[in-house]
Amino acid sequence: MPKNFTVTDPLKPGQWYDDDTYYQILLVAPRQNKSEGQYIETTILTQKRGQFKKYPLDEKTQQNLKDYIPDLEDIDKTIASYLPSPGVVFPKGFLNALFSDESSKHQSIESNNFYDPIRTLLHTRKISQLIAKTWHCYLEAKATDVWYDFARGKWDEIDSDILDGLIAREIFFFDRQSSPDRLLPNNLDIYYPLNSEQFDEKARFLILPSSKAWQGITLSLLIAGQAYYEIKQGEKTYYHQISQPILSTGEIVIKYGLEVTWDKFQGEIKELQVDPGKSSIAYEAIIPYPPIPSEINLSPENIAKWSQAQDEDGDFPFYKKNEQDRSYLVGVDYFSPPYPYIPLSCT
Repeated sequence: MPKNFTVTDPLKPGQWYDDDTYYQILLVAPRQNKSEGQYIETTILTQKRGQFKKYPLDEKTQQNLKDYIPDLEDIDKTIASYLPSPGVVFPKGFLNALFSDESSKHQSIESNNFYDPIRTLLHTRKISQLIAKTWHCYLEAKATDVWYDFARGKWDEIDSDILDGLIAREIFFFDRQSSPDRLLPNNLDIYYPLNSEQFDEKARFLILPSSKAWQGITLSLLIAGQAYYEIKQGEKTYYHQISQPILSTGEIVIKYGLEVTWDKFQGEIKELQVDPGKSSIAYEAIIPYPPIPSEINLSPENIAKWSQAQDEDGDFPFYKKNEQDRSYLVGVDYFSPPYPYIPLSCT
């Protein structure tokens, strides 16, 4: 049996950006061996950050991520550019309002009182919207031939926004299964170094099999924006991100293990009682994924409206702004949906 190493390896300052640091992504593909109710195959790909520079992003993903790294034009447009995942990010204008020149001497106070709590509320909103998106895309697909194409693996014939929602829905269901379909590489050396001296040469920012977070690793990688599927364009292969980052890599590796429940509409966070050094996560976050409400309780139009709501302006904005000059205020609005039956709290 491999030695039960501390799940979180020590990282030197800035080492998470080194090309030699190991990361994971989730690769999703149509299931080859068709069986009713199982439409995706999942692979956990673990390798050095530098190797992910060989995985170019498709144009739609680049557009979706433009607010996560604003100077994307100046960097490689590859998966490596988003490792580690930043999770949700605040607009520059909101950060300027939060950390104004007047409060520069008290940034730790502002961070404790506003930054961390508001970021958690943004987590709540984004996961709730993702759930609503999976419902909306499923209803749209079932009303047309799109579901037929998805179930038979004809993904290149489906609009990417709908396909993203259908795949995310399957990952929510897949979370209740035991493990991904395959690991690449399939040996345990990356996960369990033979001795502690290998830590320096095998720096890892990973969810390890010995972590309580491993049970929900497919969902964790989806929520962190580390889940992709391949797109073929001529002789080239590009990678499409299924969902934009919500939690950061650090949060899924160190803070939260994710689990899905199908019979609740409210999320729950449980603090884990563990021996020091024996688990990399401090909390178990239980995400509700109930059946889609009937049209009597919640119309498909309202589901779509919430899933597509923009963070700024529009019907359900997250950020509050000054009505006169539209500058940011330090406060938030719609961190939970305005409609019943959509999950209310997710992290």
